[in-house]
Amino acid sequence: MDWRRTLLLGAFFIFVGGLYLVVQGTGETIDLAGAVMLLLTGVAMAFGFAVMVKGSRDL
Repeated sequence: MDWRRTLLLGAFFIFVGGLYLVVQGTGETIDLAGAVMLLLTGVAMAFGFAVMVKGSRDL
């Protein structure tokens, strides 16, 4: 697996988190914690998988 594809995997979770935030609208009950958790999970997964695939010394 190419390390650039791992960034796409993280970008998918970032996209889902952004979509989850937008779909909720501006009502009284907005789940900001869930959206932020999805966004940060995407960032963490992209970084973690890139390190595992490419190696920590090559970054």
